[in-house]
Amino acid sequence: MSKNSEIIEDFKKSLSATIKSIGKKEDLEINFVKENPSVIGNIINLTEPKIENFKNNLEYLRAEADSFALEFRLHSKDIHQNFLNKDELSNELINTLEQARVEAIGSSEFKGIQKNLKNKYIRDLKIGNNKKDQNLLIKAFKNVAFEEIVGVDLGENNSSFKNIVKEKLKKDYSNFFKDLKKCLHDQEKYTSKIVEKLEELGLFNNSANNTQTDEINQNEEDQENENENNDDQQNDEQTESNIEMQTSETTVEQSVSLEENDDIGEESGDTELDYLQDRKIFESVENYKVYNYNFDEIINAEELCDIKELEKLRRNLDQQVFSFQPLIVKIANRLQRKLLAQQNRHWDFNMEDGFLDTSRLAKIIANPNNKLSYKIEREIEFKDTIVSLLIDNSGSMRGRPITVAALCSDILAKTLERCLIKSEILGFTTKAWKGGNSREKWIKNGKPSNPGRLNDLRHIIYKSADSPWRRSKKNLGLLLKEGILKENVDGEALLWAYNRLSYRKEKRKILIVISDGAPVDDSTLSVNPGNYLEKNLRDIIGEIEKKDEIELIAIGIGHDVSRYYSKAVTIMDVDQLGEVLLNQLSTTFHLDN
Repeated sequence: MSKNSEIIEDFKKSLSATIKSIGKKEDLEINFVKENPSVIGNIINLTEPKIENFKNNLEYLRAEADSFALEFRLHSKDIHQNFLNKDELSNELINTLEQARVEAIGSSEFKGIQKNLKNKYIRDLKIGNNKKDQNLLIKAFKNVAFEEIVGVDLGENNSSFKNIVKEKLKKDYSNFFKDLKKCLHDQEKYTSKIVEKLEELGLFNNSANNTQTDEINQNEEDQENENENNDDQQNDEQTESNIEMQTSETTVEQSVSLEENDDIGEESGDTELDYLQDRKIFESVENYKVYNYNFDEIINAEELCDIKELEKLRRNLDQQVFSFQPLIVKIANRLQRKLLAQQNRHWDFNMEDGFLDTSRLAKIIANPNNKLSYKIEREIEFKDTIVSLLIDNSGSMRGRPITVAALCSDILAKTLERCLIKSEILGFTTKAWKGGNSREKWIKNGKPSNPGRLNDLRHIIYKSADSPWRRSKKNLGLLLKEGILKENVDGEALLWAYNRLSYRKEKRKILIVISDGAPVDDSTLSVNPGNYLEKNLRDIIGEIEKKDEIELIAIGIGHDVSRYYSKAVTIMDVDQLGEVLLNQLSTTFHLDN
């Protein structure tokens, strides 16, 4: 072996050892290729060093290797995959900014890596910027992100790229990169901020996750192995990965403070009427009145506490239901498989009219006496469907019941979204114990008799129908916040949820109520007949079921709701909620067991 060859081989060995050390992965396979360096699984393909320009390329080759090694050390493929879609441009931008994240962390830990990477970027910039390059925006974000997030100066050659990015981000340029720097060590939060910005810029395609085919195949494999006890844990983990996806555009809903006789108008895609208008839909609901609407509110969950607290509460929610989660995830996966299987196109053949069955033409050509055969596409019942979950947020739900209800709603929303079925999650409670501002005003006015409902309602939107799950998942953590769960006026909450659905364009609408008891509001019941709230609930349920426009299902936790609802299930153990909830949907969609 020549001396030059020995130098190259020694360099390769040294580089391979360095990569394994930085990447913290001893089983990495390092190859050297003439072009297109890449990472494939546990294989890293690096550029083959050449002795002719070895000295000049030394830092460049090291930087290339450093970047790949950092990817293994700091990058989660599972998290990353959950944010990808079918749009090539948005995926490339996400990939580029994720590369900047791992390079920024690596640069702060290893100063030698920062130097190598900086020199590589400067060298690439000297090659020149082709203004006709279709990847110009990607290149711009790549270089600018490295400069801004790592905190280095790449010189004048990066100024044109910086102008491109500034023009795209406009006044949000500085804040965007500052926000990314704040969450470098939280890949999911970091990528979420990228996706949010791409959505604002119209650069994010919200179509289905590009791993859909692989996921369906994996689902089928999971089903075959479902009865093998040794594979239970593996199946559950795969399921949790499968049912997460990101679809549809987000709708930002506004908090509404209701003023008596005022029209609220429209909220970003969801039409909200005020309570007086809602009640006119059911004119036959008599003998129920409200003392004062002024203090009622419809509010988004994220407006009831700051983002940091919401994220902390969400983590607490996940920790508290850890032991319960595998079972409900497995059941959700089963429902998902059935829904996806039936959402494929189904045809009835050998029909007398319809679409011509071209597969039978060969028989007609062979024998003209054979008749033409036609086919008709079978209508799938649950296409164009919306499911709304209305959760009792009363104080009696505190603890295990509300935690399990939150988890079940969360997983159901993910499952339905994966099957292209929209869903919303709502909650109802009061703003105060024992009346709040409404009662104070009643006292101030001399305590008139039979005042009607005498408390301030709080109706909470945890997830609107047009908001993707990933943008709303943290909101369910609010259910664990101290002081949120108070009293429950079920009738008006049910009417509110009904009206939200009634103005939707979907053909099929399903409303599921989860509650652990009868309506209770001490302030109202202390100055009205004892069955005042319960009678109103019965009346509203009767009207909804009579109209038959929305399918109404109730699940009672330790409470017999069948005395109110015609379609009802009662469970005594809250841990049964997930299975019952998903089985009810399976029955509603007429899916075979």
